[in-house]
Amino acid sequence: MSSQAALCGTVPSRQDIVAIAAQTENRVIGRDGGMPWHLPADFAHFRALSVGKPNIMGRKVFDTLRRKPLPERVNIVLTRNENLKFDGCLIAHSPEEALQLAGDAPEIAIIGGEEIYRLYWDRLTRLEMTLIHAELDGDTFFPEIGPEWELAQETFRPADEKNRYDLTFQTWRRRGSGQP
Repeated sequence: MSSQAALCGTVPSRQDIVAIAAQTENRVIGRDGGMPWHLPADFAHFRALSVGKPNIMGRKVFDTLRRKPLPERVNIVLTRNENLKFDGCLIAHSPEEALQLAGDAPEIAIIGGEEIYRLYWDRLTRLEMTLIHAELDGDTFFPEIGPEWELAQETFRPADEKNRYDLTFQTWRRRGSGQP
């Protein structure tokens, strides 16, 4: 990151800031501090998209990981608590600090939860979404994908013995983001 960008708290324009999420057809991403599904195909998709990149997550998401860092990723936990420290993680207290900790990585993964997605919403250049073809009860939701986004790619994956629901893996791009 250039010193001027670091001083201004901005992210270089060449960085792709990507939300990686799974949501149901009614936008549920969580319930009672966890996910109301177990879908190995989605976990594999998430891993493929997030390995080797800085992953920014909220403290509540980190708690769901049993406070163990995700392997092969730079784990950045965003929290308001100034006293929290977690082995194997970088701690940030503002969205800007988290981006600075990510450095000049060409792609930064925003992995949730709801509040974290909303904090970065206007900065996101891409959404990597697993659409779960079900309507489930939940208490956390992904933001509404509006007209500022265009669907660039999608791949359907049918349910099977290990994955209870049909899935569609989608890539959304922010209109006018200049990202390929």
